[in-house]
Amino acid sequence: MSKESLEVIRSLFAAVEEDDFAAALALFDPEVEWSPAEGDFHGIEGVGAAFIEWLEAWDEHHIEPEAFLDRGDQVLATIHVTARGGHSGMVIDQRFFQLYTVREGKVSRMVEYVDRDRAVRALGPPT
Repeated sequence: MSKESLEVIRSLFAAVEEDDFAAALALFDPEVEWSPAEGDFHGIEGVGAAFIEWLEAWDEHHIEPEAFLDRGDQVLATIHVTARGGHSGMVIDQRFFQLYTVREGKVSRMVEYVDRDRAVRALGPPT
């Protein structure tokens, strides 16, 4: 399942890069648990709301996946986010660590970390 899980996550980032949110949302389990740094969301509608909420705050944004660590049904993605706030002009340039769980070809959970060591501990050792 490992390669399949990694391909699902790569497809997710490709869809987001292309602003194809319908394709991105199709990769989620209907009961997905989505936990970015901003809070917790549930279900595809919750993920969609989280995307909209995040995107509305930024005039410009770019999310670049830099590395993937693959552990079967879990994939840890290191992402580099750069953005400029629409109203505030605030600029961010930060890395986040997103731990994805993939079941039956769909993303069932994502937990975001700002600390790489915590994310790697949550992923656990290689099997």
